[in-house]
Amino acid sequence: MDNLKGPIILFVFLGVVMLVWFFGKSFLFDKDQIDSSDAGQTYKLKVAGDGYLGYWFLSSPKMRSMGPKRGFRVDFTDDGGAYSDRLSKFNKGKYDCIVLPINSYLQHAKQYKYPGVIIAAISESKGADALVGHADVMPNDKINDLNNSNLKITYTSESPSSFLLDLLITDFDFDQLRDNDLWRKEVGSSEEAYELAKKSLNDRSYGDAFVMWEPEVSKAINKLNLKKLWGSDQFNGYIVDVFVFHRDFVLDNPEVIKNFLSTYFRVIDYYVGNKEEMIKEMSNMTRIPKAAVANMVNNIDWFDLQENAFQQFGVKDNTGAYSEDRIVSSILACANILQHSGKDDFSSMDPYVLLNSSFLEDVLNAGIGSLNNNSTQQVIFESRPADEWKKMHEVGTMRIEPITFQSGTNHLDYNGKEIIDRVSGLLKNNYPNYRVIIRGHTSPGDKEANLKLSQKRADIVKKELMDLGMNEFRFLSEGVGSYKPPKQESSESFRAFRTRMSRVEFILVEENAL
Repeated sequence: MDNLKGPIILFVFLGVVMLVWFFGKSFLFDKDQIDSSDAGQTYKLKVAGDGYLGYWFLSSPKMRSMGPKRGFRVDFTDDGGAYSDRLSKFNKGKYDCIVLPINSYLQHAKQYKYPGVIIAAISESKGADALVGHADVMPNDKINDLNNSNLKITYTSESPSSFLLDLLITDFDFDQLRDNDLWRKEVGSSEEAYELAKKSLNDRSYGDAFVMWEPEVSKAINKLNLKKLWGSDQFNGYIVDVFVFHRDFVLDNPEVIKNFLSTYFRVIDYYVGNKEEMIKEMSNMTRIPKAAVANMVNNIDWFDLQENAFQQFGVKDNTGAYSEDRIVSSILACANILQHSGKDDFSSMDPYVLLNSSFLEDVLNAGIGSLNNNSTQQVIFESRPADEWKKMHEVGTMRIEPITFQSGTNHLDYNGKEIIDRVSGLLKNNYPNYRVIIRGHTSPGDKEANLKLSQKRADIVKKELMDLGMNEFRFLSEGVGSYKPPKQESSESFRAFRTRMSRVEFILVEENAL
């Protein structure tokens, strides 16, 4: 028996070595690399997102064919929009990259001290997210009609749906919705919101308005005959989706990121030149009819390499001058919405800590695409006579903190100038396509004197905006004295109400397209 111990021990030892080698090898290849006869070792890039059409290029046939030739393959996980879980797994290193809207990253990654950096912008929703409802919900066709706690509004929690509502409550004067939650009805998905909207055609207890995203938005409008009340095509810079790579991955695998990014932009360029092929393949993969896909594509604005570099990240162009840095404005705008909606404290948010533009610069230097600055042309507002202003449709009154003046004068104090500076950024970056009525109000008193005072203060605010570089023809300043007081709140004292009467309002208006 003792003579057999040696061979038995050796046999067991060799068996253990082989098992360790086999499983260890499998673990390493499953985790990082896959054998490829053409490309050698191919990195399995673990990306998490959901079924939003804006992410389609990551799983497209062209990405699947071109990626391995550049040394990687995208392993995409669709978690159905579970942002909290996505960030938890990302923080633990289970994903190399996640794709999601900026606001969702700010909200869910803060507790982990932002484990990833934004390296590029994917797309912006231009109608793909919308609030739809019954025609009587907005009787005056003004967004402020929604400031009614008696309405029932259905939305998907912790999603672009909830952010769309937070945006409305923060940027417009929605005090009733801000102060209670009776109107809220949360569901788990856009599909659930659509099903409740369908039931509401016969029973309004299921809801009055519903926040959805495509394809449910188009279905609700075309099949249920619901009205589009507000959508992501009516503002800029808020619902922007981005690539976020884990900080450890950025340090350890920069070449993989460069190859991925250059391939991604090549894929976009290919499909831009072959749009019919793109719609056909989108239809095949999503099982949505081609006509519906074509409509949905128009509601998503994808960013190519030049738009990313020169418009979003402020990379130097070929003249050496910096371009726009819209991604910074988007981060700050989303942080402001989250702050005012009580999600968390974002007052000390530093957007540059979340960004890494070096990969875009490297891809540009490698000669992917043209180096021309392709910034989109800004809307040019021309002069309009007063009678044409009266015909313009009032979209809604913005929610602005009181603009304060130096005591007994028409001169803005420091706080007043600071608020106007924020208004300027909001109008320039988030609501660039609207004209604005600057309406001055006063508390009761001498009617003639109050009209003059309110007009002077509206004029001063307009001049301050012009000094900040804004087009004077975009604005109409008017003073109405005390003729249009705000609505007194039920719990508000008359003294507090009287103080609130003296104000300057910003009303977004749009011209009749015809």
